[in-house]
Amino acid sequence: DMDYLFALIERQPAMYLDEIQLDLLESRAIDISLATISRALYQLALMRKKIPKEAAERNELLRAIWQAEWGGLPMEYIVWLDESSVDDISNQRRMG
Repeated sequence: DMDYLFALIERQPAMYLDEIQLDLLESRAIDISLATISRALYQLALMRKKIPKEAAERNELLRAIWQAEWGGLPMEYIVWLDESSVDDISNQRRMG
C-alpha cells in the first residue's frame, strides 16, 4: 500500500497525518498509527514537502494581459477587494 500512500500525497500534498490515517481506514480498511505513517512517508522521501504559496487558479497569461491593459494606471487609482476565503488550518504552514 506504499503506492497508494504515494499517490494520495501526490494528489493532496497538504494532508495532515491524521487525515492520511482516516483516508487509509476508510478507503483501504487499514488501521495504522501516525508514527507508522510518518515513517512510511520518510521512506518515500515525502517528508516536509514544501507547499506552494501561489493559488492553484493562478494563470500567468491572464496576469500578463491584465498588466498590459491596466499596468499604466497610478496605484492610487486602484482599489482592491478580496473576497477569497481562508483555510485557517493550512494557511499558517509552509511545509507539508
